[in-house]
Amino acid sequence: MVDARTRALQAPSTALVMASHVEPTTDMAEERLRASFDVTQMAELLNGGAETLEKKRRFAAELAASPWGDKSRRYFLSREEEYVTALRGALGIWGKIKSEDLSYDDGAIMRSLLDMPGGLELHIGMFIPSLMSQGDTEQQALWLPQCYKLRIIGTYAQTELGHGTFVRGLETTATYDRQTEEFVLHTPTKNATKWWPGGMGKTSTHAVVMARLILNNKDHGPHAFIVQLRSLEDHKPVAGITVGDIGPKFGYGGVDNGFMAMDHVRIPRVNMLMRFARVSPEGVYTPPPPSNSKASYATMLFVRADIVKGAGGVLAKAATIATRYAAVRRQTAVKAGERETQVLDYQNVAHTLLPLVASAYALHFMGESMMGMYHQFEEDRDKGDFSALPELHAMSSGLKATCTWITADGIERARSTCGGHGYSKLSGLPTLFANYVQNVTWEGDNNVLCLQTARFLLKSLMAVRAGKAPPGGSASYLSGANAELRAKCGVKGEGCWTSEEVIRAAMRHLATRLLANAAQALAKANGGSLEMNGPGWNSVTVYMVAVTKAHSLLALYDTNRAYVGRAEAEGKVAAAGTKVLRNCATLFALTQLEPFLGDLQEDGYMTGEQAGALRGAQRAMLAVLRPDAVALVDSFAFTDYALHSAIGRADGDVYTALLDMAQGSPLNATEEGPAWADVLAPVMKPMAASRL
Repeated sequence: MVDARTRALQAPSTALVMASHVEPTTDMAEERLRASFDVTQMAELLNGGAETLEKKRRFAAELAASPWGDKSRRYFLSREEEYVTALRGALGIWGKIKSEDLSYDDGAIMRSLLDMPGGLELHIGMFIPSLMSQGDTEQQALWLPQCYKLRIIGTYAQTELGHGTFVRGLETTATYDRQTEEFVLHTPTKNATKWWPGGMGKTSTHAVVMARLILNNKDHGPHAFIVQLRSLEDHKPVAGITVGDIGPKFGYGGVDNGFMAMDHVRIPRVNMLMRFARVSPEGVYTPPPPSNSKASYATMLFVRADIVKGAGGVLAKAATIATRYAAVRRQTAVKAGERETQVLDYQNVAHTLLPLVASAYALHFMGESMMGMYHQFEEDRDKGDFSALPELHAMSSGLKATCTWITADGIERARSTCGGHGYSKLSGLPTLFANYVQNVTWEGDNNVLCLQTARFLLKSLMAVRAGKAPPGGSASYLSGANAELRAKCGVKGEGCWTSEEVIRAAMRHLATRLLANAAQALAKANGGSLEMNGPGWNSVTVYMVAVTKAHSLLALYDTNRAYVGRAEAEGKVAAAGTKVLRNCATLFALTQLEPFLGDLQEDGYMTGEQAGALRGAQRAMLAVLRPDAVALVDSFAFTDYALHSAIGRADGDVYTALLDMAQGSPLNATEEGPAWADVLAPVMKPMAASRL
């Protein structure tokens, strides 16, 4: 108890502090009053309509109330606890879907809300899609019902210890035995050990294994095979299978990424996925149609498209947390006794965070478009039309790389603006980064994917120069490449850089010029040839990565503009909302162009004065968007449950949240702490310890 005299002594000191003190909840409320647009309308646009938005909020409340959806101990779990908790959560969602007759999309919403990747990730994300895209009718009828009932749990095993993105280099073999009508799956070297498949460690009973098909000593390249890993009775590995968890990782602790080796494992012939390529009982190979020679890559294309779709949502989380915190965190008063300045009002902070907000919007719109492209490809494929495959492969590869780089870098930049609290797991940002950053590597290393897109673009440029039909789709701008390379920037001041036409012209020129430079460098390295393999190609890959980035940024900007235009035409967003979306698109484009200003000046496209005007316009746009900062992140409509961040709370009460969440630390289970009796006491009180 504090006595009255002590309270009276302290009262003037408290009053002195309170004279300039501002409650963070007050700051947050005032920020929301500054919005220039209808946040509810924007949230409905970003979340697929009012009904879906309400469903997300309802699911969040239901998950928070469930024992398997409780996040209160999330940041204090051991690796084993994280694995078990994540699996319970995944199974809880699965059970809820079945008991309430919910849809696959409902399940995806709940998995996003729970945000705890676990052992079922690849069962849902790759094993089932592989069966659906590559299995024939009989195979789907046999395997899919078992998948949906969780009688079996699958994963996707492609990556090996010694091979990743270079699929043709895989060393795992599948040799056909015509006498028994079986394939013999074998791991001939340590390098061929499957490594990284999610869920393989301790969860999955089966896997779609990518292995080189060998018929009569002839190698037909990688094909997909269903292999049983574990007994359905006691969950132990079956004969010939060595399987386990690969150990601790940078993040993603709830997922049991595994290793697996096969010692002459026999599987029935019908376990080869045969929707496109087939092997008859007699061992006769029927390849996929020439137009679909890469049919077995369909699952990877889906996953890459899904990664593009997910990038915007993850960056939106980071931007929401950091922007809300920067809006209520105050730092440094101009004069003693005055209120300190909101951190978000410092230009350098706004220069970090507002472009991340704008990027999250751009990536969200691109993700919607990318998945639309993939679903259209599926419809065309089912009709025997594979003509869209090259474009889809190039787009999904380049955008997977570009979008995941933007998001991974963006999470870390957002975290670093939050000072010490951003370093705390309770902010949610360290875990968000650790779990996300693997996206720059898995399903195709980003640099390698950039090279694949660059090959597509070089072939398109070569076609234009040869007078062939102009390329379509994302590379359609190359039809005017010759004229573009002579173009000059017409900007006469900062104001010109708010024009969509001016911005697109600069991005188009950048993409064309970098491609032309890359082609020139390749020809020089190859003695005049544009051969896209070998030492010459390997010596110009820096050019090729830059080409893909520029091309992808143009695609992002074009998609952003088109999406906003459709939303406006369909009346989904009022004029004020459309205006702020266009401002976000401008900020995104100018921010992405700025690192390339040297290229554009070196090329002669623009002058130093015009480059300076671009920088000035970018800084001016920060001031334009600053009043809408909190409203823009509120429009993503993340619940506090979804964010699980002490400093990203919707009400702004961040310091109360930090104090409350810290109480959950296992170190706080006792007042003296777990080290006192056995470690500290013998040193600090040796006599007392000896008596004990």
